[in-house]
Amino acid sequence: MSDSGQASEYKGFFREATEGQEAFPYQCRLARERVAGRAIHVPTGAGKTAAVVLAWLWRRQVDKEHTPRRLVYCLPTRVLVEQVRGEVDRWVGRVASEVKAYSLMGGEVEEGWEMHPEQAAILDATQDMLLNRGYAMNRYRRPVHFGLLNNDCLWVCDEVQLMGNGLGTTTQLHAFREEARTFGPAVAIR
Repeated sequence: MSDSGQASEYKGFFREATEGQEAFPYQCRLARERVAGRAIHVPTGAGKTAAVVLAWLWRRQVDKEHTPRRLVYCLPTRVLVEQVRGEVDRWVGRVASEVKAYSLMGGEVEEGWEMHPEQAAILDATQDMLLNRGYAMNRYRRPVHFGLLNNDCLWVCDEVQLMGNGLGTTTQLHAFREEARTFGPAVAIR
């Protein structure tokens, strides 16, 4: 399919997911390109969450082989996790029934995502739960989460100005993933 044909299809996909909103040019560019590590700098309210989540959902449909199986959306606060989860649920419900979304917040971990690592999933979580030692989690399950959170995944760190020391830790973990050559693609977006 030509680039213009795929761009037109993505615009329709975006409209369906967002109930009629038009995609910005940067959102279309992100969906056209293979998933790769990058920084996205756009003003507040310009649709970064929609850009990343919907581009990943689209890439899972058109290029599964080169698109990580899990989208790990790392946020600094519970309020932001709940807000993003609401949007993700609406988008996934409209365009991607085979993808499941899960929230991981201190003391509240939706279970099941780790039982089916072969399925595409969006993990919307606070940074404390993702930095490989979830609170209130059985210590024998931690290695499973560690493995799944560091292989075949796209990490998105949003609201990095609120992450404090957690940002350095996520950056170092990504460097370890690149050095260790993980299973499947493992990339990060900030």
